Amino acid sequence: MIVLDKVIADHSTLCNIALNDSFIEKNKYDCIVDRIPNIKLRRLSEYEFKNGITKLLEFDTDKIQHEAYGKVLYVETETVKVPAVYHLLCEIILNTNAKVRAKSFHSVIEKYYNKVLSKYEITSDQFRAQVRLFLPYAKLEKLHKLCNEHYIDGSETIWEVEECFLYPELLREEVYSIVNSIYKSNQPELISFDVKLAKDLPGNLVKYFRIEVTVKNTTEIRTHHLFARMIDENKEKIITEFTRLPFRKERFLSEIILDLLKELGAEKITNFCPKCYFTRRDMLIFDDISMDGYKPWDYQVPVSYRWLDTAIKLLAKLHASSIILEEKLGAKLGKTVRLDEEYPDDVREAAFVSKEEYREIEQCNKRSIYGYLPSKFPDVPKRINMNKLREKVKVAYDRIFDIVKKSEKIRNVLSHGDMWGGNIMYKEDKTTNVSSAYLIDFQLIRYCPPSLDLMFLLYTNTARATRVKYMKELIILYYKELDQILGSYDIDLGNIFTFDQLMESCKEVEPSIICISLIYGPLLQFPPQQRRYIQNDKERGTKYFKVDNSPEPEKAWDHEHFKIRMEELIEDIIRIYDNDE
Repeated sequence: MIVLDKVIADHSTLCNIALNDSFIEKNKYDCIVDRIPNIKLRRLSEYEFKNGITKLLEFDTDKIQHEAYGKVLYVETETVKVPAVYHLLCEIILNTNAKVRAKSFHSVIEKYYNKVLSKYEITSDQFRAQVRLFLPYAKLEKLHKLCNEHYIDGSETIWEVEECFLYPELLREEVYSIVNSIYKSNQPELISFDVKLAKDLPGNLVKYFRIEVTVKNTTEIRTHHLFARMIDENKEKIITEFTRLPFRKERFLSEIILDLLKELGAEKITNFCPKCYFTRRDMLIFDDISMDGYKPWDYQVPVSYRWLDTAIKLLAKLHASSIILEEKLGAKLGKTVRLDEEYPDDVREAAFVSKEEYREIEQCNKRSIYGYLPSKFPDVPKRINMNKLREKVKVAYDRIFDIVKKSEKIRNVLSHGDMWGGNIMYKEDKTTNVSSAYLIDFQLIRYCPPSLDLMFLLYTNTARATRVKYMKELIILYYKELDQILGSYDIDLGNIFTFDQLMESCKEVEPSIICISLIYGPLLQFPPQQRRYIQNDKERGTKYFKVDNSPEPEKAWDHEHFKIRMEELIEDIIRIYDNDE
């Protein structure tokens, strides 16, 4: 593209000055506002379109998270210094149409980044953030130019500016990237896209969106249904920063692990999760598998054995993927490869990080174990010595921070970290049995023993009767499935770890897993509305997790399923007590 070569030449010298709104000559956009009554809009009213322009021109640098953008470098034009990325985008937008940009936009800006900005210690993510920031202004600049030339009626630029106001979360050029990812080609034509907030999925730290992308590929027109998860930047900074590492982990899985497996010839193992078509520092976009009938299990109903069968086989596939990656990549590089050594920042612990930060939650749960729950079941103190129980529970709680780490006793795997039923999307066949499933939400990925995911899955999702009857059988099922998967890649599981090693590891982590289930189990068993109140009401949530959690279960005690779960928790507590007795 000739325009790019010129921009690269013009940007041979850039300067670093504080980001400001001087590049926006606000008065000159009055002509657009004057022409609004004559503009044919698709979705917005005249008032909404005018309001969109007004908000865009209110460029408040104080609201911009500067760390997301890195250094915003400026280039000196004939009249004024403007942000280099803004200047690049203006040149592209002014000299191309949507059809051309659909095929070449991302290759052009990638070439610019590699040739120019990469030398200035600006990361690829920061560059992409700057592109997002300045694209609407570049399109507004083209609309201004068309207004001055009285060539505006029916212009695609009107609709592109309108899209910026309608869908600020996702720009057209990002949708081009999604289409390219779906079709592995830049030939399909984007017809339209729509972004809607998924109000039926309330998020505490994130927002969810459903996206429809309609594409023409040769003669076929098809609408793709996608699902997006996005960090809510309107939350307090401490909350959004808390979500950064989990989002990074999801990107790590999609951008590195799955891509590496495909490069190593193990693509068929990657279907344990929905396809991810787009990643951004604050957004991930996947296939919306709910449109194909996939849904999470109703947590207030005990899972079926068939569901467990499917979930355990799915878990084995996830764990097998990391072993396959390490073995194949190691063979290719001629060295031993371990994910925690290759990608330490991406697999570091995100949940149980600091004992001190966790102490209030621990003490609150212990008070429930020693006080509230036994008070509801007067026979418990008669069955066990409460002082001994306190000691055993303390040891089990403290060991949580050890079991989530790399083990020296058994081969470690890429662990999901949060294997409760809400993160396992399943699809029933005509006989209502589970036929297929996907794992979702990999925000707590860690590198640790496989027993952690396996025991968490079994303790968090099953009725106690199921665990008592089928625990060993289900562990055997997991081992056999893992053996079969690895065998198909000429890897002998016996050389990785034995069944006895797995059983020993399961027994070792079991008391701590019971403690984790005590933390989250009651919350998940509350009636849905009560659970949402606790999650979304900061004061109520803090009291439940860190001060006194007994008032909440007291409100739910009349619900039969909740009472049954509490009875089972008591038996699990006694299991801790009886361990090694």
